[in-house]
Formats: sequence, structure tokens, C-alpha cells
Amino acid sequence: MMWAVHSQATGLLPFVMIALILTVAATSSAVQQDSEATPLIDGKINVTSKTSAGSRPSSPETRKNVLFIVVDDLRPQLGCYGQSYMHTPNIDKLASQSLVFDRAYCQFSFCAPSRNSFMTGRRPDRVKAWSFRDHFREPGIGENWTSLPQYFKKNGYLTLGAGKLFHPGLPPNFDPPSWNEEVFPFVDPQPKFCPAGASRCGLDPKTTNFSDILTLNAALERLSYAAKNTHNQPFFLGVGYHKPHLPFRIPAQFMDLYPLAEVKEPTDGYFPRGAPQLAWNDCWRVWKTPFNDTDVSKYSLNTSMTDHDIIGLRRGYYAAVSYMDSLVGQLLDKLDELGLSQNTLVSFHADHGWQLGEHNMWCKMSNYELGTRVPMILRAPWIEGSAGKRTSTLAELVDLYPTLAELAGLPKPTENIQGQSLASLLTDPTAQLKTAAFSQFPKCGKDWAWMGTCSGRQRTQFDYMGYSMRTADYRYTEWVSWIGSELRGNWSNVVARELYDHHGDEGDDFSAYENMNLAGEQPELEKQLSAALREQFMNDT
Repeated sequence: MMWAVHSQATGLLPFVMIALILTVAATSSAVQQDSEATPLIDGKINVTSKTSAGSRPSSPETRKNVLFIVVDDLRPQLGCYGQSYMHTPNIDKLASQSLVFDRAYCQFSFCAPSRNSFMTGRRPDRVKAWSFRDHFREPGIGENWTSLPQYFKKNGYLTLGAGKLFHPGLPPNFDPPSWNEEVFPFVDPQPKFCPAGASRCGLDPKTTNFSDILTLNAALERLSYAAKNTHNQPFFLGVGYHKPHLPFRIPAQFMDLYPLAEVKEPTDGYFPRGAPQLAWNDCWRVWKTPFNDTDVSKYSLNTSMTDHDIIGLRRGYYAAVSYMDSLVGQLLDKLDELGLSQNTLVSFHADHGWQLGEHNMWCKMSNYELGTRVPMILRAPWIEGSAGKRTSTLAELVDLYPTLAELAGLPKPTENIQGQSLASLLTDPTAQLKTAAFSQFPKCGKDWAWMGTCSGRQRTQFDYMGYSMRTADYRYTEWVSWIGSELRGNWSNVVARELYDHHGDEGDDFSAYENMNLAGEQPELEKQLSAALREQFMNDT
């Protein structure tokens, strides 16, 4: 079947919709395997066909709507996170009306594992998904688990989605049990890459296909439908934007916001002194494709890219962030236009962080601060005094499940999820609810000369797992060998340790910390941190 799309002029690119219908239709057979086809009414998706009236709560007016916005590959590269040179007026406005989390962390700095984690409220070792091969719905793992959107669905919500929410295919078909209707899928644009395969480019919006425009228009259509239905049923609308994911293929006007002469290099472009080599990541996505008709300069552990390439890639990322910000703004404007803002919980966060040459690393795929730290913003207008506040308490994406449920007015989830509700922070942002945030990342390779990310490996074939914790003042990591037959780390074989001091870290200088591995210098502190790390992960399978 063909997905119906919103053809009315909306936002940046109304006319790309016609060009993209053929792309979506060609892709739909690959992303849809549900035997029950979704009926179309007047060429538009019938979002009411599977809604169960019997599952609606008796008093829907007491439940809040939820707009759940997920962004791919976004570190806190936003004006509201101290990056004053960034043009992000829409997210900055949202932040001024919300509680901003200054120290929020993902549990895995890779798309599919991170999403399998926060969409189930469980950590990666519980989900058993650490690569692009596995997912939580596999038999014997979580085929009967209730996902985050599914929990709202079970409590009578109309659950709808558009774009990249789950990673495509993991679980299959964007997890049909989570939604009242099939999710409007994330679709790669055609052509997928920039001219000549460049890593970034500004393109003419009148003649170019952009996947996030498909997502935006589908989200606007679903939001308009949900608005007509809120007197009977609250809604949970998930919207997943792909940018600033590589390649930085965006409308040209956003490149113009960042003149090359004003883009700066990181102040520390060296891999952390004394750090184990297996902790470093060689991001082939950055250097493998041609770059402005020439090759991007290859970088290595001890050799950085050229200044020209570093600045060009950073500029492309900044521009992609601003492009995404404009799409978020259009979505929030529609929420206002429909009169839903005051009764809708808005959740905004990324799936993981990103490195832009700091510490001579690029992309995600690490246990370092820039790979794991994410922006996280919650707006609940009905909670008095919550607007324009910030919290420094440690937070994790795995906490979103119980937090959103509580803020929306749902019962506390009874399944064995692992997140902790952070809802009380909206009334008391100074409360310190947890002492650490935890992340992990595997490595694969015959030796440490080049360690792969295991993205395509069977989970039984990993070589190492790095387990990391971030406290208020330190990051501590242990790298252990992997027991593939048991799918767990071998804590009796620690091959490397890392310790970084974060005293004084306000989160706005991405180069100033984690430049020197202090492991071995403070044995008593390491002993305490190691005990806490093991207490978490050794009991997490």
C-alpha cells in the first residue's frame, strides 16, 4: 500500500511530498509486514481503524497528551545549553518554558541499542541488544514486554508515530504493538547522499528530497487528527527527526547561518593522554566518502584531519542542527495553533551524543562524555513553577518511561522496568535523585590496533565491553573481556580502566574535560567507583 501524505503547503518544503511519494511507496513493502492493511479514506491514513473504545480511561480529561520528540545524533549543541553561536531559536524557546536537564545520559551511544533501551525502560544488558542485529522483541527476551508508547496505548491513549522512533527493522515494522496505527516510517531520501558523495552540502529545497520533511508533514497530519479526538481520548504522538545525522544534507539557507570564517576547531583535538587505545573510535562514515570532490583527510589515533576538513564538518553539523530546530518549531507551532499546548506534555531528547573532533574522535560510538551526554527537555505547563528551570541532577534516558507516565497522570508501571521517575524534579529541580548515570559500549577486533564498533557482529562474537559510570564529579570506565556464550562481561578480566575528573564541568565547554586518564592515581577512589559500577552491571543481566 502507499502511505498517504499531507499535501497541503506546510513548512519549508510542501512540494517535495509529491516527489517522495514514489520513494515511500517503494520502501513501504520493506518496512511493513503487518497482515492487516491500514485503510485509506480520501487518500489519507485512517488513524481510527484499530482504536479500541473499550480500552479508554473513564476520565480522559485527567490524562495529559504527550508529544514525544526524538532526535538522532544530537549532543547538547544548542543555544539553551550554552552554545551561544548556535541558531536554535525554537528549541531555545521550548527550553525557556520547560525543565532543562543539564546532565542527562544515554545508556548506549548507538542508535538501535539506545532506542531499544529507552523505549522499553530497560538497560542494554537486560534488552540484549548491543548492535544492529538484535532487538527486544526476540523470543525469550521481551516479546511480551510493554514498550513506552504501548503503555500509553494500554491506558487508553491514541498512540501515533512518524519518523525514526525505533531504529528501522529493530524491532520489525517499528513495533506494531506499540501503536494504534502503523508508524509513518523513516525513509532515506533519494538520492541519499550529497553530490559527489560529500559529507555535507547545502541543497536547493525546491528541487531536493528531504526525509525529515516527510516526517514533519506526517506528524502535522496526525496531530491535526488527534486534536479532533482529544475530548474522547488523549494522544501520544512520537516524532523522530533524523538530522543532524550524517550526511549533512540540508537546505542551503542553514549552511549560510555559519560562515566558515566563524567556525572554530576544538581546543583539544588529542585522544585523552593515557587512555586505552580500544576506547578510541575510527568513524569511517566521516572519512570514507568523498568530500567536496576530494577525499576527506583520513585520521588516526595520533593524527587528526586537516583544519579545513574539521571546520567544514563542524559547520555541516551546526547547520543540520539548525535545520532540525526549524522542523521542531513548526511542530510546536502547530500544537499552539490547535490549542493543545497547555494540556500536552512535550518531551525532547536525543538518542545519544556526538563527537566533532574533540579528543580526535568523531561520531558517536564511545563511552566518553560527548558520546553519551544528550539534551533532555520536559515541558509540563500545568506544573506551577516548572517553566524556565534547570536541573543538574544526573538523569538517564532509561528514566523517561516512568517519568512520562507519571507526568501524564498514568498509574505507575508495574512491569520490571529499570528507569526511575524524574517527575518530582519539575517541582524541585535541586533534588539529587541518583548518584550515577551508566552507559556501555562493545568493541570487536583481533588486537587493539584497530577496534571495530561491533555494529554488524553477532552478540556472541564481541571481544570486549566497556562499562562506564558518570557521577557528579567523575567518569569511571572498566573494559572487560566478553563471554559470548553467556552474553555478559567477564569481570575477572579487566583489560583497561579509565578515570576522568569532571570537577567544575558546567557542560558548555566540549573540549575542556576528559583529556587525561587518571586511572591508577587515586586507588581508593577507584575502588569505590569500581564497586558501584559492578553493583549496577553485574546484577543487570
